Amino acid sequence: MNNQNDTILAVSTPWGNSPRTIIRISGPDALSCAMKAFTEAPPPLTIDTPGTYLSLKGRIDLLENHATAPAFLYVMKAPHSYTREDVVEIHTIGSLPLIEMLMEKLLRGARTDGTTLRPAEPGEFTKRAFLSGRIDIVQAEAVLRVIRSRTDAELRLAASQLDGEFSRGLRRAHERIANLLSLLEASIDFSDEDIHLMSEQEAINEIEAVREILIEYTHRSDKGKVHSGGVQTVFFGPPNAGKSSLFNAVLGRPRAITSHKSGTTRDPLGAELVVDGISFRLLDTAGLAHIKTQKDEGPALETLTMNMTAKVLDTSSLFICVLDGSKPMHKSSLDFPQSFSLPSHQGPSDSNCLLVINKTDLPLRFSIEDLPPQWQNLSIIHTCAVTGSGIEELRREMVEKIIGGDVDCSASPAVLNTRQMALLDACLSSLERASRSIKEEVSAEFVALDVREASDPLGELLGKITTEDILERIFSQFCIGK
Repeated sequence: MNNQNDTILAVSTPWGNSPRTIIRISGPDALSCAMKAFTEAPPPLTIDTPGTYLSLKGRIDLLENHATAPAFLYVMKAPHSYTREDVVEIHTIGSLPLIEMLMEKLLRGARTDGTTLRPAEPGEFTKRAFLSGRIDIVQAEAVLRVIRSRTDAELRLAASQLDGEFSRGLRRAHERIANLLSLLEASIDFSDEDIHLMSEQEAINEIEAVREILIEYTHRSDKGKVHSGGVQTVFFGPPNAGKSSLFNAVLGRPRAITSHKSGTTRDPLGAELVVDGISFRLLDTAGLAHIKTQKDEGPALETLTMNMTAKVLDTSSLFICVLDGSKPMHKSSLDFPQSFSLPSHQGPSDSNCLLVINKTDLPLRFSIEDLPPQWQNLSIIHTCAVTGSGIEELRREMVEKIIGGDVDCSASPAVLNTRQMALLDACLSSLERASRSIKEEVSAEFVALDVREASDPLGELLGKITTEDILERIFSQFCIGK
């Protein structure tokens, strides 16, 4: 395992030819290592030069390779840098041969004089920032989101997390849990003296207050679907309505297998689309009706397919219901919208659903009046996946749903990743058990245990409780140099 006291080195800009590249060095020997390849006018720069932030114009001079290039040296002294260590950045021309020669000279020079300079591991600069207390673990994960952002909305979301707004709310909740736990444990210690530091009702009220705060985070995360995959947008409807063909047409390229036979689509199929700067995660699903399978496939496949479609519907933000305009709506075909009307905060509604009447190149035999009343108020678009008619209108309506606020995709600082959501769920479950235990007059020791089990996952979410395995899983996703 590498020593965290080593000085580390990495190229922080994307690898390749470019007008400028940045080589970042962090650690106790950062400046002395950088000066081995940097030539500047006197007086020489040392770590004792006054100021917390210094910049210097000079040249990289690799005489043995007959290479020279203009460069700037930026010095950020501890503890005022990102890692709270001495950090030096060399900004020079982004020439691959020059970068390779410079990196080799820096590392070779360190080996010669015994300096502890080594190549950085993935995410090690941000890991050091976390370990030094510059940022918490939620902010560290937000750095990765900033790097992976592809739209303005995704960048705003990541920036709000990096700013620490999300962390501050959770830290306050964690402090309230810690205070509650201390009172419960103190009450246990003084139980023989009949001293009550908190009544049962006060404890229940405090637990419920914290739970409400955390539940609000999960709700905002459910609604804030602008993440690394975009706004989850699902195409659904009865079989053979042309969903897959429409999916391909909106996407602008063939992605789903299409056929005139019913039931071609089984597994949900995903693809990414950016329209007017908004990122969508499109999902094509199986028809919401009885799917006739091959004899040897059995009814299990039908159930599995429907369950998968239902799960996609339950986790999506924008819904595109596709109906075949060339067929009359029989009563059996009307079962699916009623069966898949989900709770008010999820699933299709007047605000987040578009109704598409497809196959308009064929004689229209569909009537809006045949739909259930709650589906007659939806925005309706007529399309033909074969000719492309109505496709641009559908794309515009998708964007309008986002811009108009019908789909809540604001850059909320409460959007959680999978790891964070699992820990928050564990915390909520423990708090619920604690509240139930108090109401059932369970021994105070067990109530305190439930509250402690609520505190630990929230502490892990915030980075107050960490293991090397947790840190490795988080920072291994970063690119080297961040």
